[in-house]
Amino acid sequence: MIRRRALALLLLPGLARAQGRVARLGLLSSGQISIEQFRLWGLPELAREGFVEGRNLVLLARSADGDAARLAPLAAELLAQAPDVVVAVSNPAAHALRAVDPAVPIVMGFAGTDPVADGLAASLSRPGGTVTGVVMLAEELDLKRLELLRLAVPEARRIGFLAGATFAPGRVPAMVAAAQRMGVELVPAIAGGPDSFAGAFAALRVARVQALVIASFPGFSTHAAELAALAEEGALPTICEWRSMAEAGCLLSHGPVNEELRRQVARQAVRILRGQKPGEIPMVQPERFETVVNLRTARRIGVDLPPLALAAANEVIE
Repeated sequence: MIRRRALALLLLPGLARAQGRVARLGLLSSGQISIEQFRLWGLPELAREGFVEGRNLVLLARSADGDAARLAPLAAELLAQAPDVVVAVSNPAAHALRAVDPAVPIVMGFAGTDPVADGLAASLSRPGGTVTGVVMLAEELDLKRLELLRLAVPEARRIGFLAGATFAPGRVPAMVAAAQRMGVELVPAIAGGPDSFAGAFAALRVARVQALVIASFPGFSTHAAELAALAEEGALPTICEWRSMAEAGCLLSHGPVNEELRRQVARQAVRILRGQKPGEIPMVQPERFETVVNLRTARRIGVDLPPLALAAANEVIE
């Protein structure tokens, strides 16, 4: 018995330390859904590692709900509560935190823009500073979504691009240029919180877009059902980021497996809570992606999906 206890302490030093103090984990996001999903998949992963909310872990979460102007004051409010590590959902969230305290340990959950080019890390394998985490490279995924949407609606030549209010300055022009090389005119519309959705869709209707890419942005995934309803009003085929967004009514979705990424973010946070420096923890990228097609939406908006589009799907919602 004594031997087993000694072995357990050797294998789980973080758990032994956690029993003596309460860890404080911050989370700053542009959308409420990121907080809900971290609770759903991240907190159980933390519990498996010995950090249990309500016992030896406190989660301090803040959401800007798509409003870029709220990130800075929320970052200050969050850091005033002295978290041991903060999960930053998006590059702008990480920059808002670093503007308040450059030394705060950060786990990107997720980095949408290349964190090296964005000045957050020296490299993915050796970040070297105060930031580590999960990197999705949303620009590449948005381009993949454009390709899949063209496969689903091959006649579309003018396609809308719903962009988030906190996007890096070069992200939208890069997408417009990439679409032009593909022979497509991309029409951007900027939105933040739900109050801005109607205006963005009105602008897209005026531009007579034939389909719509809804870009990677936490504020959009939070309000997926509202966005899907607005698109359906105009019989507009859409492609979104997460499976849950296709389930909410988008015609298609393409993105990483969400639950796997949330668990990975939690594991990165655990390493910091156990004393490892963020700069020593390699950043990771998703390994699995999924494409979902919602045939119910296709029928409601009158879209007959080509066999190739159906064949590209991992799952079809009948």
